[in-house]
Amino acid sequence: MRIKVPTYLAISFAVAILCSLAVLYATIFPYQSYIEKVAYPAYLETVETGPGSVGYDAAENTPHATSLADIQQYDTFALEVIHYKSAEAVDNQWYYNLTLPNGEVVIGHLPRNAHIQGIGTTESGDALYLLPVGRWNTLNLPDGYSGALSGEGYADSAHFVECVGDECLTIGEFTLQQPSYKIVSKLWIVVFILVDIACAVILKRRKKARQAAQGK
Repeated sequence: MRIKVPTYLAISFAVAILCSLAVLYATIFPYQSYIEKVAYPAYLETVETGPGSVGYDAAENTPHATSLADIQQYDTFALEVIHYKSAEAVDNQWYYNLTLPNGEVVIGHLPRNAHIQGIGTTESGDALYLLPVGRWNTLNLPDGYSGALSGEGYADSAHFVECVGDECLTIGEFTLQQPSYKIVSKLWIVVFILVDIACAVILKRRKKARQAAQGK
């Protein structure tokens, strides 16, 4: 059984397709060009990655910290430790107990698969490790928290060594995170629906008007 589609519906559908394609070409491609030439390059300038940046290997000029006094002295540093032991997860972040060569213990936050380098031993024979570059940050624990990180064994329990830095997004990931992307990418659909409905209503009214005029 063949279904006959009214002519006005077929015409309105075709017009809606043409209008939505016009909107697609007028918005998507200029928007992609803007992302590639303006927005993404500007984003890359704000991201700190590579040797010497937080979360990455130390550069030649990155200072090493071996004590709490050293940590508090530098904006960023590569921390030398003799032990790094997982302590507790808080707000989906794993914190570690970091034992420094002088015996002080501080709290640390390390990235997944952190590149931890063995750099020899201390004078007493303990293995010595170098963590990714970090910075000294304030530790904000949930109200009423009473877990492992609230212990008294830390040289400073109000701060932690943040060794998780920026992760550079690909241009595709960056584009998908833009609030305007969803609007631009769906605009042609909205135009198609509105034009299709408007054309169908107008053409149907015209058809009825012609039929009424012929019936007089």
